[in-house]
Amino acid sequence: MDGIKVDLHTHTYRSGDAGTTFDEYCSGSASMDLVAVTDHHDLFAGSVLQDQYGLSVIVGEEINTGQGEVIGLYLSSVVPRGLGLVDTCRRIRHQGGLVYIPHPTDARRHGIGGGRLAGLCQAGLVDIVEVGNSKAVTVDREAQGIAHAFGLPVAASSDAHVGGAIGSSHTVIDRLPSGPDDLLGLLGDGRCCHQFFDPVRDLTKTVVTPGTSATSPV
Repeated sequence: MDGIKVDLHTHTYRSGDAGTTFDEYCSGSASMDLVAVTDHHDLFAGSVLQDQYGLSVIVGEEINTGQGEVIGLYLSSVVPRGLGLVDTCRRIRHQGGLVYIPHPTDARRHGIGGGRLAGLCQAGLVDIVEVGNSKAVTVDREAQGIAHAFGLPVAASSDAHVGGAIGSSHTVIDRLPSGPDDLLGLLGDGRCCHQFFDPVRDLTKTVVTPGTSATSPV
């Protein structure tokens, strides 16, 4: 066995900018051993895919802080948008979750930027730095250098907004983690597998606004 394949940044139709149904998500994630469902301001899909579809899921949320985007992993309740970076990270930690920084230096996609990343790392508020994202052609060397300087684990993830993109970038670890702290330790010895893959998404299939209680059938 080649190890455990993990994709820590994926989306479903619940994000509002994706159309991936639960069935499409299950099909697309078949090659992954563990996925984090990180819809924008919503935890519904992650919980359903875990509880009703039997996937190995980390429930997460991608949050617009007003100063760039941050992902919380292992969440039990939604973190509100617009709280700023520091308060958002503290809210994630208060739930026992992990702070994952997606596409850090990609300003077009609401990355927080290298300076803010370094500042958050200095404050001890970052757990994982994403250095490979399938929507970027190359690995984020600046973010990689910052993570290395602060001794933080890194990850490659797909940021999939269509089912077929899930796992296009991923991280390989030795075994399934038992929880947040165990995941950090495993990522420390993990291997990032980055691939540029950004297929066109069908926006006519987006049926929910993120952060609402709508539960359109999928």
